[in-house]
Amino acid sequence: MVNSSNEYQSTGNAYCSTEHGPLYVLESRLLPGKLEQARTFFNSLNFLILTTDCEHRVLSMNSMAENLLGYTVDELNGKHWINVLVHEKSVDLLKDTFLEIISGHTVITESLHSRVIRKDASELLISWNVTLMKDDDGSPTGFILAGSDISRQKAIELNYIQENERLLSYLRSATYAVIFSDHSGKISFWNKAATALFGYGEAEILGEPLTVIMPKCYKKAHEGWDQIISIGKSPVMGRIFEASGLRKDGSEFPLEIAASTTRMNGKVFHGAFLNDISKRKMKERLTTISKNKYRMIFQKSPLGIFHFDEKGVITQCNEKFVKIVGAAHENVISTIINFNMLESFKDEAMVRCIKQVLSGIPARYEDDFISPFSDKVVPIKAEFSPVISEEGKRMGGVCVVEDFTERKNAEKALSKYAEDLAKANTELKSLDRMKDEFLSNLRHELKTPLIPIRGYSELMAEGDLGELNERQKDAMEKVLLSSERLKRLIDSLLYVSITEGGNAEYTFVLLRVAEILESAICDRSPEMISKGHTIKKDLPRDLPLIEGDLECLTDVFVNIIDNAIKFTPSGGNISISAIVEDGNIHVQIADDGIGIEEANMPKIFTRFYQVDGSSTRKYGGNGLGLYICKKIVEAHKGSIRLESIRNKGTTIHVYLPVTPIPSGSPL
Repeated sequence: MVNSSNEYQSTGNAYCSTEHGPLYVLESRLLPGKLEQARTFFNSLNFLILTTDCEHRVLSMNSMAENLLGYTVDELNGKHWINVLVHEKSVDLLKDTFLEIISGHTVITESLHSRVIRKDASELLISWNVTLMKDDDGSPTGFILAGSDISRQKAIELNYIQENERLLSYLRSATYAVIFSDHSGKISFWNKAATALFGYGEAEILGEPLTVIMPKCYKKAHEGWDQIISIGKSPVMGRIFEASGLRKDGSEFPLEIAASTTRMNGKVFHGAFLNDISKRKMKERLTTISKNKYRMIFQKSPLGIFHFDEKGVITQCNEKFVKIVGAAHENVISTIINFNMLESFKDEAMVRCIKQVLSGIPARYEDDFISPFSDKVVPIKAEFSPVISEEGKRMGGVCVVEDFTERKNAEKALSKYAEDLAKANTELKSLDRMKDEFLSNLRHELKTPLIPIRGYSELMAEGDLGELNERQKDAMEKVLLSSERLKRLIDSLLYVSITEGGNAEYTFVLLRVAEILESAICDRSPEMISKGHTIKKDLPRDLPLIEGDLECLTDVFVNIIDNAIKFTPSGGNISISAIVEDGNIHVQIADDGIGIEEANMPKIFTRFYQVDGSSTRKYGGNGLGLYICKKIVEAHKGSIRLESIRNKGTTIHVYLPVTPIPSGSPL
């Protein structure tokens, strides 16, 4: 600031103000005797000089003004320089400024710049310093204007601003998070990617310290940050490093940071490019886990594994391979690693496999292998696979080796066992034939003596061999019942033996179920009569035919009816019915006897099973009746099931498939 009470003569000191500093208005009086000397001085200056009266009419101008403006002093002399030279956008500013100067304001707070139009219509940007001229009584007489052409400087500044704007625009839209901080570590720039990364909006984060986005573990390390970064010698500057970031929600995540430092106008500024590397870290972790798993599988594999390069040289192997080839474990590196298989293997088949896999084609070897590491002969199976990089380059191969010595020994043992088994099978077939013959003879031999026993017993019971008293008749009935029971026992045991051997034979013919049931009822009627049972029958005569073995099916129904009689107290009821149901003849034989416990029902069709299996059981039997019934019914492609309630009775359901009869058949 220049004190307004000082007056300056028109010497060089009156015009030595800076070009870019604040505008000072200097008051001075120009001495008439010094006017020519002043003109010479003004012409020697390297900036334009205009002198005007208070009405802004040009009084004089120096040679630099003529050169810059393109006008001569005669062309502008007496003319209003603001109206002639100044761009219309700057006219009002200059007029207002000169009014302030004349009114006594000696300090202008803004730089006085204006656009000036040269004679050739081109424009200049002039920075003005203004000196107010006064006469002896202090009245204003005019102005001395000293101007500097700052067009180029402003163009450079504008270009710099535009470049900065372009750079900032690029940084704002960058996919990486970009953060700037000032010398004190406070955030001064924050782009959209930083908002997406940390969760803070630009308005709420600018001016905050960088420690806001640092986890607690890093905040301690940044104590004294202002001292470190003010000199630009922080160890993190100028390099890429990894750290952790802290989001607005309090979560932490891994970051990759590239930090740098710059100076501007003597101040230190810092910038950082940040990238979230969570996915990369996870991938690295998974890769590490995968490598560890592979290493574990490689080392602990029950199969031998070795790698070899594109020249057929072994580069790596596991312990199992060392064991298979019989090498000393302590000499693996000197014996196996760096072993060239193409040059040293004598087995031509193995060499062919290696060459094949090195050409990119999988190969397989299976034979007795002579190990070059121990002269051990071992039967192996080797699977070769080529190793090819992502770029398609062949990088050797990997081989998985299986020692099948045990398998080979097992095959030999199995082959011998098969031979022995074939011999044993031949002998067994011979024994099976002998068994069939024995069973056939046994059945014949057991039944043969029963025939005359039953025959003579019937004759005696009927009185054909003489009259019998009541006691004798009762005895003969018991003999007949026992012989029948014995016959049934023999048939049951022989049937079970035959079916277990898979040699049961059936004679299938067309049958009427009603007739088979009537025959079975007739067979067991003496027992029903003796116990006073009431029998109810519902056996339609027009039931469809079935295909079956008459003798076997009769045995089925006799067994079931016999059980109903046995387990129904005297005076009880037995009902027998048959209907057509879903393509089957459904036979039901029900009683109101003692029934069966629910827990025992699943076992009732099991061989030799009896509800009461004690030696003191009340009811006789061998536990084969229902088992044989089930076998016979299933052989007829039917089914059998049981329903029972304790102390209320039992119902046996038998299903036998109906046999379709062609139309026109006499049946």
